[in-house]
Amino acid sequence: MLFPLACVASQKLEDYFTRKGNYAIKGLFICDDTVKITWMEMGWPDSIHDNRIWANSNIYLSKERYFGNKEFLLGDSAFSASSVMVPAFKKSPNANLSEMRTYFNMKLARIRIKSEHCIGLLKARFQCLQGH
Repeated sequence: MLFPLACVASQKLEDYFTRKGNYAIKGLFICDDTVKITWMEMGWPDSIHDNRIWANSNIYLSKERYFGNKEFLLGDSAFSASSVMVPAFKKSPNANLSEMRTYFNMKLARIRIKSEHCIGLLKARFQCLQGH
């Protein structure tokens, strides 16, 4: 999720420039099935890929501290699979996904709707985030 900046950073302006023509920092949120935010990673430039933020987050770098056996997160296809991250399957440019992978992605999308609701509630509570 992007958070608009009230003033522009003095260094590396282009890193904070969004495709919508303003300046923002990126936030990565983890929420549970009750739409409660359980972790957030803030302050990254918009130009940084979500997976890079995840790979450099304290929760990932200290995953043995935060995750027990058979505990993991569900993510979209922007994330790389790991012992604690189960992402959606990516469709290659030259081939379609198998029926099993398509089914998995469909089931995962239904679960991930909770994270979209979480962001929606956050934007509803803080109107200045609308449009980001």
